Amino acid sequence: MTTHKDIDVKGHDFELIPFSSGRRMCPGISFALKILELTLANVLHWFEIETPSGEAVDMREAPGLTSPKATPLEVKITPRLPAFVYQ
Repeated sequence: MTTHKDIDVKGHDFELIPFSSGRRMCPGISFALKILELTLANVLHWFEIETPSGEAVDMREAPGLTSPKATPLEVKITPRLPAFVYQ
């Protein structure tokens, strides 16, 4: 997961241009990135995420235009706190 750690998703690197770049760059990039960070932080904070078998996640890619995973990602999500806290 760290092979492309130097690539910037904000449009400064031309290897990955998710929101375009330059003058025609998407004006919602900063909002979208903040919402993505907030959503991911909440999921990681409130839930335990693990693989059903307890093994490491296989990060190999299958050939294709969109780099699909070689094996499907299967995770087990359980709440961190007891059920009465969420009511």
